[in-house]
Formats: sequence, C-alpha cells, structure tokens
Amino acid sequence: MVWVVLILMLPLDFSASADDHPFNFYIDDELVVHRSETVQLRIAWHNIVGDERHFKIELNNTDSSISVSDIPQNFTRVASGRLGEFTMNITADENSTYGNHPISFDITCQEDLDWKITHNLDVMVSRWSNLIFGANDGSSFYVQQNVNTSLAVNLTNLAGFTDNVTISMDTNSFWSYGFVGDVNNDKTLLLEIENGSDVFVYFYIMTPPILNGAPLAGTGPTFTLNAQSGLDKRIESWTFSLEMQTFHNITIDEFEQILDVDPGDDGRLKVTVRNNGNIDTFLDTTLSIGGSANGDRIEINGWTVAIFNAFDLIPLGPNESRIIEIGFDSPNVQSGDLSVNLIAQPLNFPHRSKSITLNSSINLLRSGNVEYDSSSCNSVEVDSYCQKMITIENTGNFYDQFKLNIVDQSGMNFEVSGDYIGLSRNQASQQIPINITTIENADGFQTGTATLQLINAEGTILESHTITSSTAPFVNWIWEDSQSAVSNGKLEISMTMRNEGNIVDGLIIKMSSSYFTEMSLIPPEGAIYESSSSSIRSFEIIDLEKGSNFTFRGWAQIPDDQSSDDDFYLNITANSRLAEDKPFTFSANSSFDAFSNPKDDTFKLVQSVSSVVSNLLQVIWAWKLILLAVLVSGIMINKSLKDRKIRLENQTLTDPQQIENGEPEDWMAEFSKKRQQVPSPVESPQIPAEAFTGLFKASSKPAQPALEPVDSRLVGAASTVLDHHDITAVKTQIGELTDSISRGELSKPHGSNELLPSDIIPVTERTVPRPKTEDEIPSMLDLDDLDL
Repeated sequence: MVWVVLILMLPLDFSASADDHPFNFYIDDELVVHRSETVQLRIAWHNIVGDERHFKIELNNTDSSISVSDIPQNFTRVASGRLGEFTMNITADENSTYGNHPISFDITCQEDLDWKITHNLDVMVSRWSNLIFGANDGSSFYVQQNVNTSLAVNLTNLAGFTDNVTISMDTNSFWSYGFVGDVNNDKTLLLEIENGSDVFVYFYIMTPPILNGAPLAGTGPTFTLNAQSGLDKRIESWTFSLEMQTFHNITIDEFEQILDVDPGDDGRLKVTVRNNGNIDTFLDTTLSIGGSANGDRIEINGWTVAIFNAFDLIPLGPNESRIIEIGFDSPNVQSGDLSVNLIAQPLNFPHRSKSITLNSSINLLRSGNVEYDSSSCNSVEVDSYCQKMITIENTGNFYDQFKLNIVDQSGMNFEVSGDYIGLSRNQASQQIPINITTIENADGFQTGTATLQLINAEGTILESHTITSSTAPFVNWIWEDSQSAVSNGKLEISMTMRNEGNIVDGLIIKMSSSYFTEMSLIPPEGAIYESSSSSIRSFEIIDLEKGSNFTFRGWAQIPDDQSSDDDFYLNITANSRLAEDKPFTFSANSSFDAFSNPKDDTFKLVQSVSSVVSNLLQVIWAWKLILLAVLVSGIMINKSLKDRKIRLENQTLTDPQQIENGEPEDWMAEFSKKRQQVPSPVESPQIPAEAFTGLFKASSKPAQPALEPVDSRLVGAASTVLDHHDITAVKTQIGELTDSISRGELSKPHGSNELLPSDIIPVTERTVPRPKTEDEIPSMLDLDDLDL
C-alpha cells in the first residue's frame, strides 16, 4: 500500500514509449495451501502510462496436483493511472505431496506486444497446524510501576506433527518487553514443539515509573503474543492487558523560602503541591518546629504560623496542583526571625511525605517623610514674619522619634522647634511652623535659603529639603520738603521726595487742579515726559536708589473769570512703579475772588436765543426732503378720500332701496335704547329667626316617631319567597317556549301583528332632499376704489 500511495503521487500525464512498462503488478511469491483446500490468490495492478491499456494473464507452467481457476480469458481494460485487482482460486489435490510446487503466469499487453512479464509462484502444500495457548484472550494483570514484570503462558501443539513455532509480540505501547531465551535480542523466539506436548513461553515487560500522574491507576497497554506455525504459517494469538496499581504520592514543585515582614505585621509564603500519583488523594499538611509535628497552627515567642488554602477535605486528582499559603504573623518588636518545616504527604501514606523549611524575619525600616506647601511664604514683608507649615509622617514600619533641624540658612532668618516628636507607623504629626523673617536693611527681592533636615532619634538624617523665600519689596516714599506760594496770579509749588524703601524704585508724578486752567510741571533732570507739550501734566522718573531724593516744581494759573469766590486746589499724585495701587498725594490751595460784569446777563440771554434759533433752522434744513415728501403724500391722500366719497354718494342714488334685516343680536341692542324707569325692589319685612321657627312648627304636623327597622330574618324570608316565584315563572315561560318549538311553531308571529291592516304601504323615505342651489360667485371688486 505504501508503494501504491507513492505511485499515485506521481504525475499521470506523461507519454510512454515502447520501452516503458505499462503496468505494475503486485502478486505474492508464496502461497500456503492444504490438501483438498482452495485458496484465493490476489493480483493487483496499476496502469502507469498516460493512456488506457489492456492486459491478459495466462497460466504458463503448473504442477499436475495444483489446479488454477477463475483466470480471465479476455483482455482486461485499465484506464490511465487506474488501480485494480482480482482473485483466482488455487486448489491442491487430496493426494498432493507435501512441499513446494512452483507455477508461473505470463502477463502481456495488447498495445505493447513486446512487453511481457512472467511471475513465478511457489505453492506450498502443508500439513494442518494446531497450536493452542493455555490462556484465553482478555486476560488482565495488575502491575507496579518501574518493575520488571515476568509472565509465562503454556503453548500446546496438537497438529500431530512436530512444529517449529516462531514467537513474537505486538503492542502499541512504548513499554519494553523481551523473551527469555532470545539470544540475539530480535524480539522473537524459536521453539520446537513435538506433537501433543506443551511448552511455556517466558517473557517480561518493563513497567515505566509513574510520572505526572500517568499511567492512571487501572489503565495500561494491551499486548498480543503471536505463535506462527512452521507448518502452514498460521498464527495463533493471545491478547492480554496490564493495569497499573494505585500509587499515592505528593511532590512540592515550587515554594517561596524567605519572607520579610514588618514588626507586628503578617505575610504569606506560597507553596505549590502536586499529586504525583495515579489516583485521587487527599492532602495532609502539618507544620513542625524543633523536629516534632505541631499541627497546622503554631504560636511561639510572639509569632503565629498557620497553613491556609490546604483544603484537606478536597481530593487532588492525578497531576493536579494546589497552591497553599503559609502565613507568618510577627510580634511588634524591632528584630526577630523564625524557621518552620512544612510536611506534605498523601493521607495515610507518611512514608511518602515531603518536607521543606520556610523562614521569616522581621525587617525594620526607619524612614520619614516631610510634607509642606512649596507655594507658601514665597516672599516675606519687612518687619513681619511668615509661617510655613511642616508635617512629618512616619513612613517606616515601627515607632520612631523625629525632629526638624535648620542648617545653612542665608539671606533670611529661619526658625523651627527642635523638640522630638514620637510617631507610630504611618502616623502623621500635627503641623509644625517654620517662622521666616527678613534681615534688617535687606534689599527687596533678596533671596533667602535654608536646608531643612529630618532627623530620627539616633541622629540619622532621613530627608533634606531646601526652603527658599525672598524679602518682599518695601515701597516707602516721603515728602521731605514741600513749599507753595502765589506769584503774579500763579500758584507755584516746589517739592522734594525721598526713597525710604528697600529697593530701587521709580515714580510717576501727575498734576491736576480743581478748576480748568493753565498749569505745568517742571520735571527734574533725567525725568521722562512729553517734550513737545508746553504744559507738562505728568512725568516719570526711574532707577532711584534707596535713600536718594529728587526735587521738582510746578505752577498753575489761578482762575480769575469765575462768578463766585472759591478756593483753588492744585493736587500732586505720585505712584510708585512697584506699587501703583498705593498713591502718594499732596495738595496746595489758594483762594480767589469772583469776577462781576452787569452786561453779562443780557449778553448771555441773547446768545442763548440765537443759539436755539440757529439749531432749529439746521434741523429743518436737514429734514427738508422728508418734510416735502410728507406734504405731497398728504395732499394726494386727501384728494383720493374726497373722490371716494363722491363716488359712493352717486352709487347710493342709483341702487334700489333694500330693507335691511337686523342681525339676531341687534334686537338685544334695542333694550339699551329704551329709557323706561327701572322699578325699585320692595323692601321685604324683617322677622326674627326664633319667631319664624315658632310659626313654622305651629303650622306643621307633629313629628312622627322613627319607624323601627324590619327584622333581617323577615327580609331574608321574603326575598327567598320572591326569588322562588320568579324562578317558577321563568321556568314556566321556558317550558311553554320549548313546547311550541317541539310542535313546529318556530315562526309564529306576535299577536299584536294581527292588528295591523294589510294594505299599509311602508314609507321608506322620511326625508325629501332639497336641491342645493349653486352659490353665486361674487363679482370682481371695483378697482375704482384703488384711487392711489
């Protein structure tokens, strides 16, 4: 079959020459047959050329004691690349001699007369063999792992002749096997068995060790022991199987050996346990200290050790793993360690236990953390202080003491409390202030730095932070000298200002007055102002050092055209370039007398009237076109209204008189036209309520006493009697109706129908439709109405 598959993989479309073989034939070279027995010989072929072929098989040479039948007499057609087979029968005579009888066949091709093959076949006439194994098929044997299992079975020869038997083994397993007496280790054994005797076949099978839960308990491979007769090649077989016995075992695949825990904290180590046996088993785990098993929980020297997730009552399948955890709870001390042994075994199999050592130690961690707002106290005012709040947190795993220390400070003063603060694990302290103040005579924006250290009780520096701040600019301008005087109708001032702040600064000087008048500043040298203006109202001076001063002057014309006496004020405002929201002001004043002229009132009145007339004429001239359009439109509208009135009067004279019927609501309006006197209601006489009640009772019948309620039993009895009579009447009507129907009176008319006359003609139309008149279409509107 391997050759057939390989041949089928070859390309089929190829040309064949006269020398090519058109066919491949597959025929056995030897055939065993007994006396008076017919055996089939199978012949298979394959057409290996690109077109169809025909072949024929003819018997060439044969023995007289061997007969061949069922050979096709005609050529057999085979298409290109096709396979086929047939069988012929070969029979040995009853008197055939034992031994080989050669025969031959000639195979020819119709398309290729030069091609012919001759096949020789040895027909061996044999005696009947009779080998019997001493055991029946289906035997099963329990075996242990990783052992050499020896087996033996007897084989009996009942053929009547001595037989040379070949013993072999067939199996799909990888288990190793062998025969006792196999000197050349070819996995076969040759035995000579006389007639009627039996021999034992000894063989062995190596069972493998159980790995990863396989082979499972109760399972195993199947073996077939074959005994081939030397007489007629017949094979006697005995099939048996091996089954693994149960094997409980536990292995520890992985584990974490060392655990570091915090003081007073707990943790767990993971251990992976696997059932390495071939059957379900229960896990048995214990802890041991000092060589003796103590159980699944141990408490010693403040330590507590326990087993978690063992699930002892849940079995582990073959090759199934389970992760158990060993928990350690440490005492709240600074140091310590503990070692414990974990023993894992299958339940009730202590000799297959596994043990590992697990360790745990206390890891002391001393650390702290300082937290503060870095955006606070970025600058500190002069003669003031700022507090930056600090919080200490114990980030270690044990109680510790901390303190803050300030070193390497410069540019400013930094102060903090140096007391120790005790904190538990993960505890934070209350806010601790760091007081930051400026140095005397420090310049503005001068930076101050300091190193903040966090120190524990042993003096170890745990953290260092650099704290920065700066001296805030201090703006302080003073009027060192100021003078004012009146000269030639002008108010003149002279002022000197000095920078008493802590930083280089500048000023913006502005001038204003209580009355609109001519005025100007006289800036000092180096000032910035508009040089093109003759009246300087402001100027700016910059880069004035600390303690420096400057002087500027100014003047303002005192008003002399006011109608009343008043005081004239000249205001000077100075704004620092660093603090524009904090101006410095200075004011100088002088009084003046009112200016009086009797002609002024008359002149002002004339001037006011002429101004109003001038404005009115300008408005009229600006709206001249609109006013003209309105005038023309009004004339046209007036003309159209008059024409419409004349046309309507003429139309009224030509139209016939029509009596107008008033609307349904018009008659109601007539009531409003009448002017009859409305009668006034007569005033009703008044009578007291008590007298009215007495007269009503006197004229009424005396009150009747309330009737007693009827007994409910009587009401129920009456209802029962009435219901009975109603049911009886209904049954009587139903009985009469049923009798009428049974007599065939199904459509008897009602008795009242006989009173109707027979000549009545039914009226089927109660409503006579009125023909609908078509609505008159209104005439076209009179376009004369559109006069415009």
